[in-house]
Amino acid sequence: MSRTEPQSRADQPESAQELGRLNRPLSLQAQVESVLRAAVAARRFPDDRLPTEVELAEQLGVSRETVRRAAGVLMREGLLVKYRRKGTFLAPLSMALAVPDAPTCLGYLQASYGTGATNEAAVCRTIDGLILQGAVDEAGRHGMTVLVEHLHSSGGRDVVRHLDRGGRPAGLIFASCGDDKLIRGALGRGVPLVLVDHDLDSSGVSTVRDDSYEGARLAVGHLARSGHRRIAIAYWRQAELNPWRMRGYRQGLRDAGLPRRQRWELLAELNEAGARDAVRQFLALAPRPTALYCFNNALARLVIDEFARQGVRVPEDVSVMGAGGEEVPGLSCTAIDWHAMGRAAVEVLRRHLADNNGPPEHRLFPHTLNAGRTAAPLK
Repeated sequence: MSRTEPQSRADQPESAQELGRLNRPLSLQAQVESVLRAAVAARRFPDDRLPTEVELAEQLGVSRETVRRAAGVLMREGLLVKYRRKGTFLAPLSMALAVPDAPTCLGYLQASYGTGATNEAAVCRTIDGLILQGAVDEAGRHGMTVLVEHLHSSGGRDVVRHLDRGGRPAGLIFASCGDDKLIRGALGRGVPLVLVDHDLDSSGVSTVRDDSYEGARLAVGHLARSGHRRIAIAYWRQAELNPWRMRGYRQGLRDAGLPRRQRWELLAELNEAGARDAVRQFLALAPRPTALYCFNNALARLVIDEFARQGVRVPEDVSVMGAGGEEVPGLSCTAIDWHAMGRAAVEVLRRHLADNNGPPEHRLFPHTLNAGRTAAPLK
């Protein structure tokens, strides 16, 4: 499958290399909107009812007014409904999809991994929120509305069936969805769609995702240049949902002329129990690797905490690197602009809406290296 690969900066002529634009930090209100959208997409509120403004303000560490303004934005987008004397609730599915002006609406279907609340939070929360925020921001620039729905593994097809009813969205964004049959079914309905944070071996589906393969090579290369010769990886058990990062890790070892051992590829769940298991496996290795590359930043943070409980110093005894996701202060990792990926998904979808016969697009977003403090040169 052809993809548009990002050009290496080393391959560009000196005159073409420019300083990158600085990312402006999101306002508190925008951050609260992002958190709420991610929670709405995941249907994380019991009985679909939000906590009170006071409770949300305390949980998020912001003012009540900031929560009120953020919730108001989501109400105007049709994601939340407020009932007097009852509280604020998630908009019912039928209400969200029965929109009168379908050409200005995009459906955003967020997948659940179905691995439990803790896993789902570790895998999805920050990344999903940033991608969704980017999609909403870009859609808003063009006067479009984003309708967010959550795809459970058992009920995804029921959600897509609603697209056959009146007022269906003009296009769909599938976020982190690995159900090929579901995606092909939606494609067969003639609705333009884009996959975000996933890929599909089909010439008819556009994709926007991070370049996990090159990101892993970047991380392994950084560790190798720091003198590490034995580099292990702590990987998500559901490796089929992102095979590129493991391939990039293995290629990075080959690039540096380093050995690869199957026992150094540690599979774990993305939660505290998984981190304990990964550390247990790591400490049992002989000879023990000097560096550990983790599937994402959330797992890296949990692994570092577990190393501390075991009396293992980071980075003095072992270097640890993450691979993007939540912000972990001081963590050595590769980073990706998830917000820009969400914006790109809407850009691609709008081009499909303007040209139904246009070819699919495959966009890869490069990782950048954050040196951090948890990976150090080997002494």
